[in-house]
Amino acid sequence: MCIIPEPSGKNETLDPLYEVLLYKKKDIIAIQEKFGISGNANQIANIEARRQKLLADSYELLLELVRDLIPIQGKLGIDINPVLETELRRDKASSDKPIRLFDLLLYLEDDIVTIQEKLDIIGYSNQERAEEANENTRAYL
Repeated sequence: MCIIPEPSGKNETLDPLYEVLLYKKKDIIAIQEKFGISGNANQIANIEARRQKLLADSYELLLELVRDLIPIQGKLGIDINPVLETELRRDKASSDKPIRLFDLLLYLEDDIVTIQEKLDIIGYSNQERAEEANENTRAYL
């Protein structure tokens, strides 16, 4: 994780974590499109324009992604991750956000992968691996 000092002297987690969350957002939008669920697809341009977000904004984006996944999980009969569900109800002003954010991101990734596997979707975050596997297969054949 990259820690970048702010001009004010504070250290905040910026671009790398937020970029991961943006890829998760794209994965969720692809799932929503497959289901015909109108999501926040128009917001992607706005989100990408504001890439360098502070930790609090990354946390809020993660919670937004969890909210986007809940109706999809319901339609597929997939249980909602209890840790993520609890996090939606927690006090957002908690001091342990940096630690929780990484853990929550892992739970979110698991939920997205479960949905992608059920729907046979290759996600944006798995795209490079899929392309590499295709190249290796072609080279082998």
